[in-house]
Amino acid sequence: MKEVTHSNCMDEIVKIPDNSIDLIVIDPPYEINYNNESWDKKQLDWKFLFVEFNRMLKPTGNLIIFQGWSNVCETITIGEQYFTLNNWIIYDRIKGRGAKRNLVSTREDILWFIKSNDYTYNKIYSTIKKKTGGLGKKNNQECRALSNVFTDISPIVPWSKERVGHPTQKPIQLLERLITIFSNENDIVLDCFAGSGTTGVAAKNLNRQYILIEQSEEYIEIIRDRLAN
Repeated sequence: MKEVTHSNCMDEIVKIPDNSIDLIVIDPPYEINYNNESWDKKQLDWKFLFVEFNRMLKPTGNLIIFQGWSNVCETITIGEQYFTLNNWIIYDRIKGRGAKRNLVSTREDILWFIKSNDYTYNKIYSTIKKKTGGLGKKNNQECRALSNVFTDISPIVPWSKERVGHPTQKPIQLLERLITIFSNENDIVLDCFAGSGTTGVAAKNLNRQYILIEQSEEYIEIIRDRLAN
C-alpha cells in the first residue's frame, strides 16, 4: 500500500479501517501563529484526532506526534484520555527561533503514545561514539544507547540537499530513526499531515507501506516528485 491523497486530514482519516495502521507519525501545525503564517493558525480538534487514531491503530501500534513546547502539555492531557504516554522525546535541532526577551527555541517535542503494552519496539543505537572503553563497550556497540534526547541529527538548513522549501520540513534521518524503532518491514505507516512527504520517503527507504494525506496542492506535487525520485 502506497497512497498519497490530496485532501483534508479530518475528511480522510474517518475512511481508514479499524485496527489497520501499525504506526502513525504526524507533524501537525503547532498552532502558535508563527510569523503570522496561515499554515500555523489552524486550531486542531485534538479530541477528534485521538479518537480516530485509537480506532485505526493496531494494539501493537505506536502514535508519534511532533509538538511545540507551548502546546505540548495540552496535547498530552487530551491524548492520555485515549492512549498511554510511553515517553517524551526531545529533538535538539540546534538552530531555532530567536527572541529578544526569551531563550532561543531549538527543541522539538516528540510524544510517543501506545495503545497497549504489546507495542512494537526495535532497539537501536545513536550515532554518538562512546568515550569510554572497558565496561563502556561491554555490549560490543561502538555508539551510545539511544536516549530520549536526540542531539545527533542535523536539521534542515538552506544548503541541505534534501530541502524542498517546506517551512517545517524534518530531516529524513530523523523520520527513518522513528520508523525503524516503532515499526517493522511491510508495516503500514500513516502521516495525515504529510507536508513535504518526508515520512513517506523514510517509509519507502525502509520498506514500509505508507498512507500520506496532505491538503496543500503545492506540497502534494512535491511529495509525489520526492517519492518518484
